[in-house]
Amino acid sequence: MDDQSLDTLRRDFIAVADATYAFQGALKKRLREIDRKALNAQVLVKRHGKELAGYGVVAQAFREGAQAMQAAAEQVQKLINPLMLHFMETLRDAQQMESLRNIHNAATVHCPSLAERMRQHADMQDRHAAGSRRAGLALNSALDRFQSVIAELDYVVVNGRIEAALKGTVSAPLAQVSLEMDRSVSGVQELLRTYREQIERIIE
Repeated sequence: MDDQSLDTLRRDFIAVADATYAFQGALKKRLREIDRKALNAQVLVKRHGKELAGYGVVAQAFREGAQAMQAAAEQVQKLINPLMLHFMETLRDAQQMESLRNIHNAATVHCPSLAERMRQHADMQDRHAAGSRRAGLALNSALDRFQSVIAELDYVVVNGRIEAALKGTVSAPLAQVSLEMDRSVSGVQELLRTYREQIERIIE
């Protein structure tokens, strides 16, 4: 719905509201007049008796017609309120849709590349996530290799300490070196274990 159509709908609503208000006021007044005249006719018939005997049927029909008109008017009143309510709702919906359309148009005008940029960022995020997974797998492989190297060195250290112990007192310097190497390897093992736990929590 364009601005012209919305303005037309708004004018139509105002016109219907004004016409309804005027109609309800005028109808109420007219119905009172008709009922009063019908009642007056019956009063006249009763007052003049036989002189207006033939008119009594007419007066009665007049009164009954006024009552029927009142009942019909009440039914009209019941239907006017829902009509006005739906009309107001239609106008409100049209105004809201127009507001949303204006917001959409403004966003399109001022941020024409927003949707494309969001798509690009989403693609970039997916690529980065895939890259992170690949890097994580590669890092795990490297850590496995590192662990294997440490295990091999640890085996050498253990053999060195055994050999140093077999040499007796003369192998004291060798035993000291083997002990220091063992401590160093154990320190690297602990460092690797801690680091791997931290990395695995991140790249899982």
